[in-house]
Amino acid sequence: MTEQLNREYDIGDEIGRGRFGVVRRCVSRATGDAFAVKSVDRSLLGDDLDRALAELEPKLARLAGGEGDGNPGVLQVRAVYEDDAWTHTVMDLCTGPDLLDWIRLRRGAPVPEPDAARVVAQLAEALAGCHRRGVVHRDVKPDNVLLDVDPAGEAPPRVRLADFGSAAWLGEGARGRAEGLVGTPHYVAPEVVAGGEYGEKVDVWSAGVVMYALLSGGALPFGGETAADVFAAVLRGSLRFPPALFAGVSPAAKDLMRRMMCRDVSRRFSAEQVLRHPWIQSGGGGRELVRPT
Repeated sequence: MTEQLNREYDIGDEIGRGRFGVVRRCVSRATGDAFAVKSVDRSLLGDDLDRALAELEPKLARLAGGEGDGNPGVLQVRAVYEDDAWTHTVMDLCTGPDLLDWIRLRRGAPVPEPDAARVVAQLAEALAGCHRRGVVHRDVKPDNVLLDVDPAGEAPPRVRLADFGSAAWLGEGARGRAEGLVGTPHYVAPEVVAGGEYGEKVDVWSAGVVMYALLSGGALPFGGETAADVFAAVLRGSLRFPPALFAGVSPAAKDLMRRMMCRDVSRRFSAEQVLRHPWIQSGGGGRELVRPT
């Protein structure tokens, strides 16, 4: 590991893995504060795209997070150390599970709408901040949404969007375009699968899939036996709400999911529009659908 990193931090046990590297707990030797450090051995990356993404990841993560905690819904980067082979990114340490484990702990029970609305609102707020700064995440999924838990139990968990290993830079205000089949099959937007260029709304589609998983107890809207089958289902974009899973879900919640997972990108909501939807504004408590203005 980089000598300066070892001088400044005590490196502990592995706590996770990202797309390119291993994440370990670490403690600042100066302050005693605990952080996480993601270490990527760039020499092991044989693909040109992977090398480019690994090089960009800490830069885009830092940009997406904003200076001085400007985007608190993004896991904050505190320091980056590099040498000829390795990149080590020191980040805030979350005290809770990721969203995937949180859903699994419910053993198939759906997340109550007020709790789901809180998660979706915080995720949309984080994405809106990323997009304003020109960053598209491209791999929004429950595994990459961490929960920061209040040790005293007095405040609800706070969402932190993590792992920018698939992110792209679209220019200020996300006016540019990205390309390439990047992301996770069940969560990727249809325009990514179709090939060609696409914009920041691919993240909103993925966040819509996350919302679907929260309210269904872990089910996903687009499935298949193989990745090719899943991609085909995503391209069809036939969004259904099986009564066995969604009988108790409000019309307002279903409306928002339809707007987030709309195949027509021009009609799909932006992250900012998600935040203005009545279901979000009511904190998931509005049972009737009121059209947003």
